[in-house]
Amino acid sequence: MWRSISVMVFSCFLLGPLCTSRAFGAEGAPAPGASAAVGVAPAIAAKSPAAAKKPAAPRPQAAASARRSKLPRMVIVVTATRMATPLSEVGTTASVVSSKLIASQQIHAVTDALREVPGVMVTQSGSPGTIADVSIRGATAAQTLVMIDGVPVNDSATGSFDISRLTTDDLDRIEVVRGAGGALYGSQAIGGVINLISREGSGAPSFSMSSEGGNRATQNQVATFQGAEGKLAYSGTISYFSTTGYRLKNDSSDNLSGSARLDYHLDENTTIRGFARYTRANVSLANYSIFSGITLNPNAHQRNEFMLYKGEIDRRFGDHLTATLSGYFVRDELRLNTTPFLEQTVVPFGSLSSETDHVPDETRGANLEAVYSWAEGSRSLMGFDFKDRWIHSQSDFFFFPKAAPPSQFLTIFNARRQEYAGYVEQEARLFNGHLIGTGGFRVDGNSQFGLEVSPAWSVVIPLEAYGLTLRGSYSEGFRAPSFDELYFPDFGNPNLRPEISSEYDGGFTESFGQMAEFTATYFSRRVHDLIVTVPAPGTPFGVAAGNAGRVDVQGVELVPSVHPLSGLTLSGSVTILDETHVSVSPSLQPTRVPKYSAQALAEYTRAATLLAEDRLTLTLAYTFVGDREDISTAGTITNHDAYHRFDLAMTYAPGLRWGVVRGESLYTRIENLLDRHYSEAFGFPAPTINFLAGVKVDF
Repeated sequence: MWRSISVMVFSCFLLGPLCTSRAFGAEGAPAPGASAAVGVAPAIAAKSPAAAKKPAAPRPQAAASARRSKLPRMVIVVTATRMATPLSEVGTTASVVSSKLIASQQIHAVTDALREVPGVMVTQSGSPGTIADVSIRGATAAQTLVMIDGVPVNDSATGSFDISRLTTDDLDRIEVVRGAGGALYGSQAIGGVINLISREGSGAPSFSMSSEGGNRATQNQVATFQGAEGKLAYSGTISYFSTTGYRLKNDSSDNLSGSARLDYHLDENTTIRGFARYTRANVSLANYSIFSGITLNPNAHQRNEFMLYKGEIDRRFGDHLTATLSGYFVRDELRLNTTPFLEQTVVPFGSLSSETDHVPDETRGANLEAVYSWAEGSRSLMGFDFKDRWIHSQSDFFFFPKAAPPSQFLTIFNARRQEYAGYVEQEARLFNGHLIGTGGFRVDGNSQFGLEVSPAWSVVIPLEAYGLTLRGSYSEGFRAPSFDELYFPDFGNPNLRPEISSEYDGGFTESFGQMAEFTATYFSRRVHDLIVTVPAPGTPFGVAAGNAGRVDVQGVELVPSVHPLSGLTLSGSVTILDETHVSVSPSLQPTRVPKYSAQALAEYTRAATLLAEDRLTLTLAYTFVGDREDISTAGTITNHDAYHRFDLAMTYAPGLRWGVVRGESLYTRIENLLDRHYSEAFGFPAPTINFLAGVKVDF
């Protein structure tokens, strides 16, 4: 399954639409006053690299809303409109996972943070480090755009991105836009956009170290630094995680990650920024294939090496115009090895086999963007994008049949593509701020598929006197086929057409004074020319990539939040999805699509518990994913049972200071508290109960 076409064939043959981890669901923990935000920090979030030098001033009605809620709602986001905008004034559905929420739950992996966003589904194939796909509102993983500091990182080979390697150590926040991504971000944003934003250094130089350990030889070591001196601000982190896993053999993984960010304020109008990130991840694949007929594979192993570099200059020209120019380079290299072993003789074909994959995947790109403020509440955005994609894909398969000579199947191909795009957006506040409208479109030029135009619009109607905000949006998008879908030997189809989508979104947020808030959203999306695996008689694999039918998705997201007493917040979400697929074959149907999913979070914070300056934080997170259709170990579609999961975390900060030590905290986290036995992907059991405890010291 880790790009193994042999596994792809079995898992997709006559089952294929959306078999590329078509995962759905919603788990959210919205903070009161944040308009579907998740765990919003109680202060304005730090600006992103693409934001203007200074955040926009709070709108009068947004400030009034903040006074009605104990948890402020003035949260600035940039991903939804590519301009710094208060979340309460965004017409599309967006959420923010703050570093504060991540710290209170001691979340190490980005996968766990995203599980707490409404409408988002994460599907991981087993233990930590194994491949993890993310999808939004019924979109495939390849229709969900993942960005790091504004840089798109989806692989050109598969179209998706394995988020299992990403850590939360250096993040200021995670912004998630559900739907409506195509008009601003182009291909792969049909389902939405996930943007991981690094923190900007500030204040006096500081350094922190944390160390934690737990059962299954799990350990996590993290060192971070940040600060600002004169015109220079800096931040960075380096971390190392490892575990032996919970399977009897070949279940270990480790992850070495480092990142750095520099912000140099050349003058009051000009800022130069630099970003760098490196990850080396190794994972043993005990369950390499659910179709092998073998309980554990002792030899399968995968290594990924990921690097990202970005440079950016941000310049304000007077009081009205701001321009940003950036360039980036991303390389994601995969190596996979598995060798024959005796137990393989029980597979359906009764033969030994081995596989070796090597796939370096590179993207180079540049972006030029300008924002012009005509007057208060009226802004225009214009931008130009360029990407150059390249991959080299090599896979070696060896077969050792019982009664036949050994055979080799070698696949090699290289591919390259250039993508150009221009986009515009206009924001306007009408009727004295009682209606906020945003509209625009994007024109994508692809060296293979010609031009695609993707329009979008949204409106926000704040009714401050009633504590009510109404919003609605419409957007179109497309996804160009990935290189594997186009060129993988004997499977790819160079005649594929891009997927085309249209989506409506509407909802409201009602604030009940200082005590509670409720958000409800309805959405409907249709995707034409869906790219799926279809039967192809006469070909070596019997299947190939093809355009087949369409997918219709309708759904409702309900996001309540209650603040019943000081220090206690109860929040959660419920998502109901109804998806239908129209295709050339009745056996082609959506998989891993739970109709019902939910998440809840209880967070309690208390000061002066034992000492005058201490602080205690307790969190209990609950996740529910309902029944869904999945691919069984026999290669047929069957029901995949629902599961429940609880995670408990506690952090205690004594508030003591001595010498160079400015603070310390003790923490523990229990994952899968009730030791539930379940799987997110059929045939790949999820980890059992896991205990972690650690200490963090700030200098």
